[in-house]
Formats: sequence, C-alpha cells, structure tokens
Amino acid sequence: MMNEARSLRRGLLTRLGLLMLGFSVLAPVIVYQIALRLGDEAYDEWLLDSARSLALLLVVKDDRVTIDLPGASLDAFVFDAHDRVLFRVDDQHDGFVAGQPVLHAQPHWDAEVRYMNLNIDGQPMRAVQMLRHDVRPDSAVSIIVAETQHKRDRLASRVLWAVMVLGLGLSVLTMLLVRDAVTRGLRPVRQLADIVRQRPDGDLTRLPDANVAQELRTFTNAINELLGRLDQAVQLQRRFIADAAHQLRTPLAALSVELEYAIREPDPARKAQGLAQLRGGIERLSRLSNQLLTLARAEPGALASSTFRELDLHELVHRAATHQLPRFMDAGVDLGFEGLAHPMVRGDALLLEEVVNNLLDNALRYAGAGAEVTVSVACDGPMAEVTVEDTGPGVATEELGRLTERFHRAPGSAPGGAGLGLAIIEEIAHLHEGKLDFSAVSPHGLRVRVSLPISAAAGLAVQKTQKTQNPQKSADQNKK
Repeated sequence: MMNEARSLRRGLLTRLGLLMLGFSVLAPVIVYQIALRLGDEAYDEWLLDSARSLALLLVVKDDRVTIDLPGASLDAFVFDAHDRVLFRVDDQHDGFVAGQPVLHAQPHWDAEVRYMNLNIDGQPMRAVQMLRHDVRPDSAVSIIVAETQHKRDRLASRVLWAVMVLGLGLSVLTMLLVRDAVTRGLRPVRQLADIVRQRPDGDLTRLPDANVAQELRTFTNAINELLGRLDQAVQLQRRFIADAAHQLRTPLAALSVELEYAIREPDPARKAQGLAQLRGGIERLSRLSNQLLTLARAEPGALASSTFRELDLHELVHRAATHQLPRFMDAGVDLGFEGLAHPMVRGDALLLEEVVNNLLDNALRYAGAGAEVTVSVACDGPMAEVTVEDTGPGVATEELGRLTERFHRAPGSAPGGAGLGLAIIEEIAHLHEGKLDFSAVSPHGLRVRVSLPISAAAGLAVQKTQKTQNPQKSADQNKK
C-alpha cells in the first residue's frame, strides 16, 4: 500500500495548497489597498471638481471677495446623502470669505492644489485645497472642500468582500483542477510502475522509452543502465557456471576412475603408481579451479570487489619472477629479468601477480627445455608495459587471434593446460583499462605484452636500472 505521507502526489498537492492558501490571504489585502487607492483617486477628483466649481463663483464686490450664489444654492452644493461636506473660502488679504468656520484648516499659499486628511468634530475627513490668483490682482484666494469618508469605506468594503468570495471560489476551483492535473501528470509514473511490476522473473530487457515523458526518461535510462549491469552480471555468472561445469566434469570423472583402480589394485608398486597419477590429477584440478576463480574475479562485473591501490610495477614483476625462478632452473629454461623504470600503476596486486604468473607459466610450458625467456618492464608514453619473450617454437600466425579464447589450445600444445591462462590475462588487463597483444619473434618464439596505464597521481618513481637473471644466463653474459 502506498505511503501517503511520503507520496509524490501528496507532496505536490501540499505545496500547491500552501501556495494557494498564501495567495488567498495575500490577494484580498493587496486588492483592498488598491481599491482604497482607486477610491481615493475617484473621490479626490470629485472634491477637486467641487472646489473648481466654487472657484468659478468667486467675484469682487466693494473691493472684497464674495461668492455670487444665494445661500440656498450653497446648501444644495454641500448636500450629500452619505457624507458630510464642508467648504471654506479664504482671501489671502482679507481672511475668511465664506463657508463653515469649523473647517479651520490653515491655507497654504504656496501650492496650487493640495490634498489633506483632517479630523473635524472627531470625524476623519478628506479635503482638497486649490488656489485662485485671478480674482484679485494683489492676493490669492484659497478654496477648501472636505467630506467624510463613508462612501470610500463602503466602496473598499464591498470590493474586499467581493474579492474574498471570488478568491475563495477561485482557490477551491484551482485546487480541484490542480489535483486533477497532478493525478493525470503522475499517471505515467504509475503506468511505468505497472510495467515493471508485471514483468516475469528474470526479464532484464530494457524498459520501453518511446512514449515516456521527457522528465521520466532520465529515470528510465537509469533503470535501463541498472538492468544492463544486472544482465551482464547474470550472463557472467551463467558463463562461469557453464565453464566450470564443462571443465570440471571430465577431470573429476577421470579422478574417480583412477581412484577406483587404485583401490582395487593388489600390487603395491602399481598402487603407488596409480596414487601418484591421482595426485597429479588432483594438482591439475586444483590449478584449474584456481584459474576459474581468478577468471570470475577478473570479470568486468567484479570490478567493484577489487582492491585497487598504487603499485610499483617493477617490484611486483620482479618479485613474481623471482618466485618462479626455481621452476625454470629445474626445467632447464633460462629466465632473465630486465627493468629500466619503476612505473606506478593503480590496480589489484593479487590479480596483477596472477598476470605475471600466467605469462611465465605459459612461457615455461610451451617454450621447451633450453629456451630463453626474458621478462621486462618498460614505459611507453602514458602506458607501462610488461613483456615476456621466449625463444620457443612460437605460435602459427593464424592461431594468434585465438590465443585468448577460453579453453582453446593451439595444435601441438604441451599437455596439462586448460586454455585459460591468456584469457585470464586479457580479462585482468581490461579490468585495469589495459590491453594484451601478441607478436611473433624472429626467427622463432613469441612475445606477449601487457600494457597498463601509468597512474596519473603517482607518475613515475625514481628511475633506476636493475637486471636480475638466473646463474646460467649470468654466466653466458659474462662470457660475452
């Protein structure tokens, strides 16, 4: 069941609801202020028109300013059904001319038109003052008209209630529309979830993105990348299981037969011989198992489980070659090591040692007695190179491209191998963003080179020259 407290739909509706609530509260306040301002402008214009009308009635009689209008007409002028209207006319020279003395605002003789807020008899009033300079040549005349603000307040209240009702209705309607829009907008997410939920077990094919919204395509791309990695991991697991089953089935059957013969053999000498063969078979089976496990660990899907650190490739190869030296001496194969640089690489020490061990094991197995094997470490631009070169019979040109095929063994290969050594080397090289290549050596022999990127952080260590080889090769070089 969907957790509504954390659902995307509820989160969107909550955020939009809070925005609409804030809008519903803020909008009436803003509209109310605007209504007051517009009301003031409209009624202020009416006040100014009234003042202009009074100004037109001013005349000069007997050297005094007066209003040419009977008293009844003046009463009609100030009549208003809703507000109290007052006016006052003052001459700059003679003082009060006409109007209500209670409107005792002090005239300002420096402003042609001026609006003001007054308080007359405890009532707030809005007033306008205008000056007329053409009534008398030697002085100005001030006309002030004021009224209470009942009409203004009633207009603002009506606007406020109208806006509040309209805003509330629009908010409710908007929330309903937003709710429907959010539900429709999230429908592709639910449809995508249904597609994933209805998939059969083991289906790791890509999700369809032809009709997926652009905003969801980033999500589907991430899911497809994950499905691709999962599919790769599953394929690697299946391939490893198939390889292991294929390669272990025959040796186990042979060991079972040899063990049965050894148990039934009454002759102690022949029994001992059978047990010796059985031990050799167990050793071959153990090596095959170790190679299969190394191959599985070197697969691209196992990259996250590898422990990478800065390594001195020269020291790693020299150490592995030194450990292999007794085997070469026993087999009568001349092993030499040459290194001019100490390149630093970033990688897994155990896997890189397995590379060197497999290179040397292949050279020892196929070069033959009396051959020479040379291991070298060098730098070529941004790449460090480990090269194993032998003077054995070599490999046919048409077989070079198949050397890294799993379980493939070239015709005429020495017995005992499983055809996994070079495949393991290639997988480990790819795991370390390197490569493996082969080339024939004239007049005969094989050169195998593994290239690895030099660590950008470490660069090259201090250059030094070191050459290590077995006693037989040292003696030969001393003779030269």
